[in-house]
Amino acid sequence: MAVPFILGGIALATGIFGAKKAYDGYQDKCAAEELDNNAKAIFDYAKEKLDIARKNAEQALENLGHAKLHIHQNSFKEFIDIFSKLKNVESDDFSKDDLKFNINEFIEFTKESVIDFTKLATGGIASLGAGALAGIGAYGSVGLLASASTGTLISTLSGAAATNATLAWLGGGSLAAGGFGMAGGMAVLGGIVAAPVLAVGGFLYSKVGEQALDEAKSNLHKAKAAASEMDTARIATTAISSIVNESLIAIQNLDGVLIKELQTFKLMIIRESDYSKFTNGEKAYTQFIVNLVKAISGICKVNVLTEDGIVNKEFKKAVQIAQNLNKEIQTI
Repeated sequence: MAVPFILGGIALATGIFGAKKAYDGYQDKCAAEELDNNAKAIFDYAKEKLDIARKNAEQALENLGHAKLHIHQNSFKEFIDIFSKLKNVESDDFSKDDLKFNINEFIEFTKESVIDFTKLATGGIASLGAGALAGIGAYGSVGLLASASTGTLISTLSGAAATNATLAWLGGGSLAAGGFGMAGGMAVLGGIVAAPVLAVGGFLYSKVGEQALDEAKSNLHKAKAAASEMDTARIATTAISSIVNESLIAIQNLDGVLIKELQTFKLMIIRESDYSKFTNGEKAYTQFIVNLVKAISGICKVNVLTEDGIVNKEFKKAVQIAQNLNKEIQTI
């Protein structure tokens, strides 16, 4: 009878088909794992580079905040003490290059800034913490205190989530932790990247199963897309670090000049405190001292970033003015 042979053939074919299917499943699983590994490598590499850029930007802001505190507590305070002894100051002499500049208002503003920065450092710079120092670097002296009476700090980066998603992310605050706060769903870094992309802490890898290969292919596509956005964010973040570092170099150089010149300025005021009796050279020297303070203050008083999370044009302008003054001094 042929029936047993037919049944045996069917069974053999079924077994071969089952083995082939099992082998195909094994190959799909191996392919899916390889795609997952590639996705993980792509995603993690981009995330690592972005995190380094973020930490560098935060460190740059922290350094700027430290410099602001130091300058206001030392050279600016000394400048105010010396300049306050001057009598009969001729305001027009200080507004030749800038008709909007008012020396009396500038001195008053600088005096208030010295007081505000001194309040911030009352407990010691170290006690403020890195987050607070970075916040001081990021915010202009105009808005450092939420309330002059209570001295409540609004300058910590982690506390900036309610108003600026970029600063919250740079500070590793609620945005970076995935909490978002009021910054949830907001655009970061001027809208070039969405907040959820920066908040993700890991990558979803495909599960083992019938759709493992399809899921792995999808995950690889998502990893490449996320890596592209993170790379764009890294470039923007690096640009923030760059301009902040430039500003730091500019004000430190000018402050070094100011510290030296204040000694001469002090002796000049001790000899004669009536500005109206100054020689043209002494008046020009006084204007030079004011311009030094003005250039440094220009960087200190404006926010580094706009509310949209991009570098403030006014900050860029202030940095350029300080750099130009440094170049002029070097040619003297």
